[in-house]
Amino acid sequence: MKRGGVTFKLFAITASFFLLFYAIVLVGQLLFFEKFYQNQRLAGLEKKLQSFSEEYASNRWDEPRITREMGLFISQNKAQLAILNPEGKVKYDNFFRIVIRDDKGASVKISLMLLSESDQKELLAAHLQRGDRIQVEGVFDDDRSKELIYPLVIKKAGMKDIGSADMSGIEGPLEQISGVVTDALLPSPNLWNLRQGLLYLAIDDWFPLTDEQKADLQNGRMIEKEWTETLTGVRSFIAVQPVMRDGKVSELLFAITSLQQISEAYDALRLFYLYIGVGGIILILLLSLIFSKFVTKPLLALNKIALRMAKLDFSAKSPIRSNDEFGSLSLSLNSLSESLDHTLKELHQANEQLRADMEQKQRMEQMQKEFVSNASHELKTPLSIVKGFAEGLRDGISESKRERYLEVILDETGKMEDLVKDMLELTKLESKTIKLKKSRFMVSELIEDIVDKLSHHLNEKGLKVVHMAAGEHPVYADQSKIEQVLFNILVNAIRHAVPGSEITVRIESDGDRIKVTIDNEGENIPEDQLEDIWERFYRAERSRNRKTGGTGLGLAIVKHILELHESRYGVTNTEKGVSFYFML
Repeated sequence: MKRGGVTFKLFAITASFFLLFYAIVLVGQLLFFEKFYQNQRLAGLEKKLQSFSEEYASNRWDEPRITREMGLFISQNKAQLAILNPEGKVKYDNFFRIVIRDDKGASVKISLMLLSESDQKELLAAHLQRGDRIQVEGVFDDDRSKELIYPLVIKKAGMKDIGSADMSGIEGPLEQISGVVTDALLPSPNLWNLRQGLLYLAIDDWFPLTDEQKADLQNGRMIEKEWTETLTGVRSFIAVQPVMRDGKVSELLFAITSLQQISEAYDALRLFYLYIGVGGIILILLLSLIFSKFVTKPLLALNKIALRMAKLDFSAKSPIRSNDEFGSLSLSLNSLSESLDHTLKELHQANEQLRADMEQKQRMEQMQKEFVSNASHELKTPLSIVKGFAEGLRDGISESKRERYLEVILDETGKMEDLVKDMLELTKLESKTIKLKKSRFMVSELIEDIVDKLSHHLNEKGLKVVHMAAGEHPVYADQSKIEQVLFNILVNAIRHAVPGSEITVRIESDGDRIKVTIDNEGENIPEDQLEDIWERFYRAERSRNRKTGGTGLGLAIVKHILELHESRYGVTNTEKGVSFYFML
C-alpha cells in the first residue's frame, strides 16, 4: 500500500472517521449514558403512570380488569405498582396470585410477594391449574376477614413442598388452609420482579404524608422523588399520582422502580467499554483496510486497463461485472475499448486500402504507359504497312499489283480494327464498370455454336474439336461474356495447335459448379511464363510474330471476365500441349 496511493488515503480517511466516531460514542456513553437512560426511563414512567391514572379514574374497572391493567403496567415499565387509599392503606398490590376455594366454600387469595427466588421458580415449575388441590401454611393479612394470606409453604400431592415454615421476621400466627385452585395468575420467569418487598418498605417509609405533599396531591400534581432503602442502600425512584374523582383525591397510584439496576448496568458497561475499546480500535482499522481495498481494488484494475488502452492495447477486458457504479464504469470502459479497437482496425483497413489504392494507381499508371507503348508498337507496324502500300497506289504502281496492295491495306485495317475493339473491351473490364447480365444456360450448347463459327479456322489447319460432357447442369452467368471467354480460349488453342490434331473440350460436374477444360496439342508454355499469359499484349513468341500471336489481349479479356464471375481459372502444361480450365 503506497503512502501516496488512493488505497492509503482512503484507509487513512476511513479509519480516522470511524475512530473519531467511536471515540465520541464511547465518551458519550461513559459520561452521559447513565443520566440519559435514567431520565428517559423516569419520563416514560411518569407519562404512563399519569395515563393509567386517567384511565382508572374515568372507568369503573372490576377487580379482574384492575388486576390485568396493573400487570400490563408492571410488565411494560419494569416497575412495582400499588393502589392506595389517601391514608396509604393498600387496596391493590401485587397482581400475581393464586385464588382457592377452601373447604368452607370461602374464596381466599394467596399472595406471592414474599416467596424467595428459588420458591418462585419451583412454583412456576409446578404448573398449578384450576382444579388442583393445594394446602397453604402462612399468615393472613387480616385475621378477621381472612381473604388474603401470605404463604410460607405451599403443598400439593405428588409435588415437593414449596417454601419453608421459617417464621423469623414474620408477625402473626401461622395458619393452615386447604382448598381447590379456582384461579391462578402467574408470570413468565422473565417478568417476575424480585423487588416487590421494596414496595411495602417504601410505603411504610413515605406515610403518613407531609402537609406539603398532601397539598400537591390535592391539586392533582404528581409527587416524585429518589428514595434509598436504609438497610440495603438500594436506590429507587418513587412516583405518587393522585386519582381525582369529583375534585377530590379518591386513591393514590404508588409506583416504584429501581435505579440500582441502572447503576449496576452502567458500572458493568463502563468496564465492558474499557475491554472492547482496544478490540474496537483494531476492528475499525481492519474494517477500514478491507473497505479501502474493496473500493480501490476495482479502481486499480480499471486503471490497469486504461493504461493498456493508452498504449493502444485493446485486447484486455475488465472482469468487473457488479451491479454498481464500478460495474457500470467497467462496462463503459470495455465498450470504449471495443469501439476504439474497431475504429483503429477500420483506420488500419482504410490505410491498407489507401495503400492498395495508391499501389493500384501506380500500377494503373504503369499499365497505361505500357498500354500506350504496346498499343503504339502494335499499331505502328500495320500503319506503316498501310502507309507504304497507300503511297505505292498514289505513285501509280502497275495494275497487276494494285489489287494486291488493296488486299494488304484492308487486311491490316481489319487487324487494327480488331485491336482497337479488344483494347476498348479490356478498358471497360479493367474499370469494373460493366454489370453482368446473368441467366441460366447450358455451356455445351454455347460451345457447339462457337465451334460452328470457328469451323473455317479449324478446317484451315485440319483440326477437330472433341466435345465431352459428364453430369452437366445449367450455369448462372452472363452468357455473352462466357461466349467471349470460350471464343478467345478456342481461338488461342487453334492458333497454337499442331495442324491435323484434336482440341478436346470437357465439361465436368463439381458439386454445384461445373468445370470447363480445353486442351490442345502443341508446344508447352515455359513454366516461368504461365502466370504472364493473362497479361495484355503477352505472346508466347518473344519475336511477337503477328501472324501467330494475335493482338495479345484475348487472354487478358478472359481473365477479367472470369474474375467478374468470381471463377477459378488457370492454365497447365500437359504431355501433348496446353490445358486451359475455368469453373462456373
